[in-house]
Amino acid sequence: MNDVEIARLSAGSVLKLVGIGLLCSLLPFTIIAGCTAYFGLNSLMWNGEPITGSAALFAAPFIGLFLVALFTMILGTSMAFGLWVYSFIGSIEISYRLPETARESSSRA
Repeated sequence: MNDVEIARLSAGSVLKLVGIGLLCSLLPFTIIAGCTAYFGLNSLMWNGEPITGSAALFAAPFIGLFLVALFTMILGTSMAFGLWVYSFIGSIEISYRLPETARESSSRA
């Protein structure tokens, strides 16, 4: 594991991390909710109305993408602001792992 100490994260990096995290977690959740709504459960709502049947299977990915975009804008912007304020107090240490291809090429050298 490698560590790097940084003074600031760019807002774009924060938004990308938040967006990827929400996309990989929230989108599958809404697709599962769409599958359960297909079988008649009121697990998917839009505008206060339950969506069931084949419409739920079609709407679930779009609702998930909408929620990902909305939460990324709100949470990502808030996190970028909070990290910007924190950058005046101290630095951030990030641990990262190199990809397999980079590890193989560095071990050969």
